[in-house]
Amino acid sequence: MQREISLDGAPKIGEGAHGEVYRIADDTIAKVYRPGVSMEAIMREKELSRWAFVHGVPTAISFDIVRVGDRYGVVYELLDACSASDYVRESPANLEDFIEKSVDLMNRIHAIEVNPGELPDMKEQTLGWIENSRQYLSPEIRDKLKALLSEVPDSHTLLHADFHLKNIMISDGELMLIDMDTLCTGDPIFELATIYNSYKEFPSIAPEAAMFLGIDVDTAYRIWDRTLELYLGDTDQAAAMDTKRKAELFGCVRIIDFADRHKEMPEREKCLMTCIADIASRC
Repeated sequence: MQREISLDGAPKIGEGAHGEVYRIADDTIAKVYRPGVSMEAIMREKELSRWAFVHGVPTAISFDIVRVGDRYGVVYELLDACSASDYVRESPANLEDFIEKSVDLMNRIHAIEVNPGELPDMKEQTLGWIENSRQYLSPEIRDKLKALLSEVPDSHTLLHADFHLKNIMISDGELMLIDMDTLCTGDPIFELATIYNSYKEFPSIAPEAAMFLGIDVDTAYRIWDRTLELYLGDTDQAAAMDTKRKAELFGCVRIIDFADRHKEMPEREKCLMTCIADIASRC
């Protein structure tokens, strides 16, 4: 039976799609899940967090599952934690510092190789999303997407696959990742696709998407552009443009799949129509 904790007086320092993060002591935080999140999903994320920590991902150490009223949460050790959103809002210098540190963090994650079959394969998932998009994309467009996908090398590189402000905390000046339920493997282009969605595609559809991250649309665009620039480094211009194009296309395919499965999604029809048009313009 889970022990019960109270959030009375505990400041909320983060919020994501599945729950909220509270500081419950100087050295611990609690991620409290929204009603309806299954215990199976909570336990899976807890175990994935421990797996990530053991494999060298800068993340919080997961402790026990707790009860918070009629909800459940997981307690983590994280010293002097604050949200990345709060940090970047403080100054332009903090924004640039965050972007540089987040690219360094991505490089650390992408240096980790995973045993085949240990985590989901993002290339296989993307192919499935393309196959399932018949209602929205023509056969010609789907064939072009599959041809572009076939050019992406098979890879067992570790990916976070939901790499954005809401899933990053700052502890003692260092970036720490949370929300490990999306961990998978694949070429880093799929990581860039999720970052593109968070900072460019979704905010271009609805400014509320940037507000959810705790920033404005211009800042979201800045994070995407600068992240891509720093991550690609000395890549020649033609290769960089090809990577950008594929990241944008695969990102849009992922949004179409998500919107198709979530009828309650805000701005769902606008998301679908925008992504369909963006894919057509890039194929």
